Amino acid sequence: MTVKDPAERIGYLVWQLSQAYAQRIEQALRPLGLTQAQYSALVRLSRDGALSSAELARRCGVTAQSMGTALRDLVERGLVERHAHATHGKIIDMTVTDAGQALARRGETALEPCEREALEPFAPGEREQVRAMLQRMLGALNPRALGPAAGHPHPN
Repeated sequence: MTVKDPAERIGYLVWQLSQAYAQRIEQALRPLGLTQAQYSALVRLSRDGALSSAELARRCGVTAQSMGTALRDLVERGLVERHAHATHGKIIDMTVTDAGQALARRGETALEPCEREALEPFAPGEREQVRAMLQRMLGALNPRALGPAAGHPHPN
């Protein structure tokens, strides 16, 4: 049996793409003093509202420990605040501050060149198809990453 060329495997392609894109994202966010996990947290909280650290980690596709580290720095910088959950005494909800929302918007602007570069090989009509197919794959593997707008409730 011959070993398959890794470039024929979706997992390998997605992993390589993820690594290459992550480097570009890291470079784009560095001047803003943000990691990818911190940026993801600010965006998710800006879009989805208050979330527990655990739910935020699930939606951002990172470990709870990584999210805890990211949130600790965001709280210290006044970009995110902790609040007691309205009905669950043991849950602490995280909310984004106005400064955090503003930084999320700056991050979005900083990442626009990364997205343009990644979509450059595709014709304008293909770009939405690529995005839709990637969203379908993500929905199959981690539907919470698509947020409540994709039909996933807002559990903590």
